[in-house]
Amino acid sequence: MAAILLLLACVGLLCGILMFWKTNEPPITKQAITHTLTIIIPARNEALRIEPLLQSLAMQTWRGFDVLVVDDGSIDDTAAVAMRYGAHVITSEVVGTMTPGKANACAYGAKQATGDWLLFLDADVQLASEHSLSRMMTSFYAQYGKGILSVQPYHRITKRYENLSAVFNVIVLTGMNVFTVWQSRLSTAGSFGPCILCDRQSYEQTGGHEAAEESIMDDFALSDVFIAKQLPVTNYVGRGIMNMRMYEEGIGQLVEGWTKNLATASQSTHRAVMALIQGWIFGVIMVVAALMLSISSPLLIVSVSLYVAYGVHMYVLVRRAGNFHPIIILTYPLYVLFFTSVFMYSLYRTHVLHSVMWRGRKIKV
Repeated sequence: MAAILLLLACVGLLCGILMFWKTNEPPITKQAITHTLTIIIPARNEALRIEPLLQSLAMQTWRGFDVLVVDDGSIDDTAAVAMRYGAHVITSEVVGTMTPGKANACAYGAKQATGDWLLFLDADVQLASEHSLSRMMTSFYAQYGKGILSVQPYHRITKRYENLSAVFNVIVLTGMNVFTVWQSRLSTAGSFGPCILCDRQSYEQTGGHEAAEESIMDDFALSDVFIAKQLPVTNYVGRGIMNMRMYEEGIGQLVEGWTKNLATASQSTHRAVMALIQGWIFGVIMVVAALMLSISSPLLIVSVSLYVAYGVHMYVLVRRAGNFHPIIILTYPLYVLFFTSVFMYSLYRTHVLHSVMWRGRKIKV
């Protein structure tokens, strides 16, 4: 029995290799950019998070941009902090028939923007280098300045509990379809909400966030309306380009945040990729079961070796997404269990209660 479980665990490990085959990073090119850029930052009670982003923007070598902070009903000092760094702050207003929230704030910001290109940034991200903005701009120019260029920020861990996001980060990247062994042969599942760069013409042509307002995952819906107009959507990983802090207010916020995103996002993942993800998670169960069954058998050394190999591989994957702790090599089944629990809860909230909570707002799904 243990031998069969070990075989299944090997299959799971293979699934993990295929599902996250290679990361893509924005190419480094030298190109003089004459386009103007408006950076739009939707912000709701972000006084404790937005300052590192504004500091990193002030350090950029490319300066052809203005910063527009859209205050989405904050009751803290978000506006004061933003103005201290020279950002133009406006109070979000309802656009058309949209409901208050991030998508509406982005849409309202876009209407007030003056740049040729629009860069939507979450308030909790931070540019990792003084050349980050230049690199994104030249990369977008390389795709003819059309469509969407999206970057998933590198997750910077500072508190131990934040390591609980390890598996979630891997799933976010692999679920986009484009980092698998098939890469460009599969259509992207969406774009990364923390960082979306697009041109104004494409944004207005597609309807932008107004056209995407019906989805809780506005970043996925936004990419869908771009793709429907046959506009390119390109996704990159952000290591060395952009960092982020996630859910630094505690485990409760971490669970709430991932619950909001998981179930809806998973619906856009290609079935073949989803099968690989499920096989990878199933493999963790098999390797643990095999280890338990082979405690007093000749297969113990094989089981321990495979358990560690699985852990090393998982650590390689999570390090592509963030600076997660090496303890994951030995304790990874606990992280997979936590991910599975939150995912099941997300399914319950999405398909049974038809609502999720985020930042004090009840969002219907």
